[in-house]
Amino acid sequence: MNEKTIELLMPGLTAAPDNWELRLHLAELHHADGRRAEAADLIKAGRPFPKDEETALGIAGVLAYSDADAALEVLDGVIAENKACAAAYRLKAEVYRQRGMENEARKNYNVAAVIDESLEDAEFEAWLDDEKKAPNETRETREEKRPMALSHSGGPVDSKAEEIDEIQPDDFIETDSEVDEMLAAQEELIDFSHIGGMEALKERIRMSIIYPFKNKELFKKFKKKSGGGLLFYGPPGCGKTLISRATAGECGAHFINVSIHEILSKWIGESEQRIHEMFAEARRKAPTIIFIDEVDALGVKRSDAGHTASLVNTLLTEIDGASSNNEDVLVLGATNTPWRIDSAFRRPGRFDHVLFVPPPDQEARESIFQIMLDGVPQDSLDVKKLAKVSDKFSGADIRSAVERASEAVIQEIMRTGKEGVVTQKQMLASIKATRPTTLEWLEQATNYASYANQSGLYDDLAEYLREGK
Repeated sequence: MNEKTIELLMPGLTAAPDNWELRLHLAELHHADGRRAEAADLIKAGRPFPKDEETALGIAGVLAYSDADAALEVLDGVIAENKACAAAYRLKAEVYRQRGMENEARKNYNVAAVIDESLEDAEFEAWLDDEKKAPNETRETREEKRPMALSHSGGPVDSKAEEIDEIQPDDFIETDSEVDEMLAAQEELIDFSHIGGMEALKERIRMSIIYPFKNKELFKKFKKKSGGGLLFYGPPGCGKTLISRATAGECGAHFINVSIHEILSKWIGESEQRIHEMFAEARRKAPTIIFIDEVDALGVKRSDAGHTASLVNTLLTEIDGASSNNEDVLVLGATNTPWRIDSAFRRPGRFDHVLFVPPPDQEARESIFQIMLDGVPQDSLDVKKLAKVSDKFSGADIRSAVERASEAVIQEIMRTGKEGVVTQKQMLASIKATRPTTLEWLEQATNYASYANQSGLYDDLAEYLREGK
């Protein structure tokens, strides 16, 4: 379709072979007609390649589908000069996608999306999800899912941005009950004595929240209030709800546990009214701790919120206590995706403190194993050894490992008719067969700690990653 245009422009390139704007345009015309090899040859004929970023991205965009190695070489050069070039990471993700290298594609896509949220691509994320569900998918099937071309900005030419009509659950929002519910049983409040390990996190909470609650007069001398907000973030299944309940127990405060499903309503104005009533109740029963799980669903960035922006504004107003006194009312929030939360929530008087809740440390894992194995028929189990070899396991992962070992024993009993118990060997094999669910979260979070931490918001996460815990 573009043959006539190419024919008219080629003499100009022959006369000015260093005209890279013209060379790129001609290459893209070839590419649009499906002549990828010719497009790549036209680009390579112009070597050496220019060093400026825009041209280099254009070159890589043409080469991405015909000469992956050359495209990656160009993109690595761009990144070496500008480590925050989102388009380069996005193009690398697409190149790795063509090769079926899901892990590399995911890593580079996540970096691109961290640096520039406009490069988020629902179609690409759906492909990543499909790859995770069906890692043995054939190359032919992958080929069918590929977009036809890339723009210089890094996104597929034919991709369409999806309008956000209503709040959608994020990939990392927890759907299963966390370990906190098992530990707390039917008790509304627990305290830190119920939580093994995590001593550094406990001490930070004591200084930020508990001591002001218990020593109000002392803190008032230094103009410190006993209200405010604290945001917990971390991988799913690692006890953010549990630590919140324990914090309320340490403070001796009334505890209101709020689910987003109790707040959100399809009727206009009803969600805002529910938030107002919740805070009114908290003030009547102060000292009170309000715990909002999955707070990112309520506090989504207003630029992404669409018609729910008024809900975000209402929540901000109530946390501020603009029309009422919020002293002795503490708001705790938990999220797996702090990068989705509107920055207005982190202003003074709102979520003053943002704390990383890491995967359970070894002492905490020992406690969780003991709880999960309590009452299970078992041989002499070395819980310390089990905790040592389950690094990065969340509480939910430990539960899964115990259930896997128990199922193996049950199957053996049903097959042989003989009694059996869970052994150390079975537990170790089960742990080995269980991939920690925290790894994917930590991989994405690493990008934010590396590329989006100018404010220091993720300093504790960065420290955790540096120490390689």
